Amino acid sequence: MLHYHRQGTGEPLLLIHGFLSTNRVYDKIRSDFVDTYDVISIDLPGHGKSTLKNENTVYDYAHSIVQLLDSLKITNATWVGHSMGGYITMAAIEKYTPYVRRAAFVYSSPVHDSEKDKAQRDEHIGLVKREGVAALAKKRIPTYFAFQGEPKDVREAFRHADQTTQEGAIAALHAMKERPNQVNMLNRVDLPLFFLEGTKDLSEAPFHATSSQITKSSTDTSHMGMLDNPNQFITELKNWLTLTH
Repeated sequence: MLHYHRQGTGEPLLLIHGFLSTNRVYDKIRSDFVDTYDVISIDLPGHGKSTLKNENTVYDYAHSIVQLLDSLKITNATWVGHSMGGYITMAAIEKYTPYVRRAAFVYSSPVHDSEKDKAQRDEHIGLVKREGVAALAKKRIPTYFAFQGEPKDVREAFRHADQTTQEGAIAALHAMKERPNQVNMLNRVDLPLFFLEGTKDLSEAPFHATSSQITKSSTDTSHMGMLDNPNQFITELKNWLTLTH
């Protein structure tokens, strides 16, 4: 079963971190939601304190989360997914729709990997196999902060990455590489959806939303907005949660 942190009372609010991270990436914002929500922040398989089993696709990761929700007797929650956590949330909307009341994608895009992106994933898999997760973290984490993050936040991100196993990193890279394009699916789904974009995010591809259910907003941050500017992150997410309550 996935490792998780749970605090607060109210509607279940599920926080899902991204690649090379842990549930602790939400530490700066979690306390602002626990008075209103039952906040459950998880460690993805192969990350933090969660063991990788046989997860190999975004649907596998979504299934592992649904199994956790079943064990907690939670049948419906608001999902908040950062980056890869957003890709997993999209998979859950497609395959496990009843478990998702509404969903927020923070610094995450429904656009699938381009051929260039896929080749880079393969390069990263090779790097992890040859030199370990630390070598990939050294290459990738500075770009998550647009090369201008606060040193303490960057150090924190590296501490999270240190808790990703080699097998966990490889499985996650494969899952992200093979994920489908979810733009059309999200434009059709009848659920409130929120995309929080970073004006300095170098990682996520833009997309065209045609559904009235999709709300977009932005923070003046990098891919790691919950660390860069937690107050702005909290304000934008809370506004959407209130509007769609």
